[in-house]
Amino acid sequence: MPIRRPSIADLQKSSDARHLQLTESELKDFHELVCENMDLYDELEQYPDRQRPVIAATRIPLGRPDPKDDPLNAVVQYCSVSTGKKGALSGKKIGLKDTICVAGLPMTCASRLLYGFTPDIDATIVTRILEAGAHITAVLNTDDFAFSGGGHTSAYGVTKNVANPRYAAGGSSCGSAAAVGAKLVDIAIGGDQGGSIRIPSAWSGTVGLKPTHGLVPYTGIVGFDLTIDHIGPMTTNVADAALMLSVLAGADGDDPRQPTTVAVQDYKKALNAGIKGLKVAVIKEGFGSKFSMKEVDSAVKEAIKVLKKLGAVVQEVSVPEHRMVSPVWNAVATEGGVNSFYGGHQAYQHKGWYHPQLMSTMMRGIKTNGGDFSPTAKLGVLIADYMGNQYNGVFYARARNFSNMINAAYEKVFEQFDIVVMPTTPQTAMEIPASPEVDRKLYTRNALNMCANTAAFDLTGHPSISVPCKGAKRLPVGLMLTGRHFDDATVLRVAQAYEQFRG
Repeated sequence: MPIRRPSIADLQKSSDARHLQLTESELKDFHELVCENMDLYDELEQYPDRQRPVIAATRIPLGRPDPKDDPLNAVVQYCSVSTGKKGALSGKKIGLKDTICVAGLPMTCASRLLYGFTPDIDATIVTRILEAGAHITAVLNTDDFAFSGGGHTSAYGVTKNVANPRYAAGGSSCGSAAAVGAKLVDIAIGGDQGGSIRIPSAWSGTVGLKPTHGLVPYTGIVGFDLTIDHIGPMTTNVADAALMLSVLAGADGDDPRQPTTVAVQDYKKALNAGIKGLKVAVIKEGFGSKFSMKEVDSAVKEAIKVLKKLGAVVQEVSVPEHRMVSPVWNAVATEGGVNSFYGGHQAYQHKGWYHPQLMSTMMRGIKTNGGDFSPTAKLGVLIADYMGNQYNGVFYARARNFSNMINAAYEKVFEQFDIVVMPTTPQTAMEIPASPEVDRKLYTRNALNMCANTAAFDLTGHPSISVPCKGAKRLPVGLMLTGRHFDDATVLRVAQAYEQFRG
């Protein structure tokens, strides 16, 4: 069937929206030219789409869990996806964040806008997980379109904290942290654009690794902004994070976030090398922010003493640019993320793989159910639209340039140090907020006030891990260790040394 041709009235709307100021005569001529150009689109539509191969596997959706079997509300749906192959992940039960495509399983991003969407492709990491012999058993809760660090904005309801169910699990990969902490799965996969792997790991007392930007392919996963999209493992221990990274890492040729050649290390072998002589920088600006709790700063400082006991050379370092992270990341995540939403979760102008099915579903979902965005997402849309219309994208552009300055500042630190350290989040988990109908402002403010430290390394792309601190008295506290680009092995090595000491 031919592409539907526009009317002159349609072109008048486009002229008005794009400030073309077309005259009646021009409209008439351009109408003929536009309709003529549609012949090429008719031809394009006849070409068969490039199909991503889908690995042969048993794929059984098992539906929503009974609340008594999932009291933390970690699981969106149980499933059984496996190949029967033997490999590095044989015997492991894996949970995936509800942003990751698995052919034949519904994916919603925990939003009403994508209800009914079932991908026909596997994300690259899903293929690698299945080829390694794992059994995917659960799709896990997330904040609505991952637009929160709180873990409380999902259309499926808040995910509760495994350490204390009165508190939120942290977001956006809330279900991944809760499912691992409650032992519903052995390893979970989370996404991280502002801290969404490390925040819920810190708040829930689990391990969360954000690999180097581009180390793990993001193909087939709902994105936010190409420059800050990360995907990685969430586990109960560092060894499982290293095991999963060894399966996931490497180029796939389809992800524009990745360099052509991706340097992969032996992550498991590096674990037990010890840390004697490694140089660790304690970032002064990572402590004492306006959201900081004394108990968090104290717990992390005690953990740093352990690193010194284990033979690391520890020194406090000032990185003034770290104070820029919140305003810079806010502009990148808000304007970049919303631009992605309204592009069907696809950025133009790259040579990677595009997902037409998701683009169409998302754009139709916005038109019919945009009112069902979470309050946090709605706030982002309003800000991004205003800033785009009023200031023409200038602040996004400036923020990306400032991101490069922050990266340069940390690269200078890494010329002398192997690892930088600070609290993962400035505070422990927050109490579950009342619904937006009760207090919309508090509900929304509690979604993004924990990101300052974690977001720094989404902007710069350095590998970063959160491990639980020893001796936190009330709620879990995360120790965040960050290393050089593509030296994820050293990050895991230091995390393992601290974990083994902690016991």
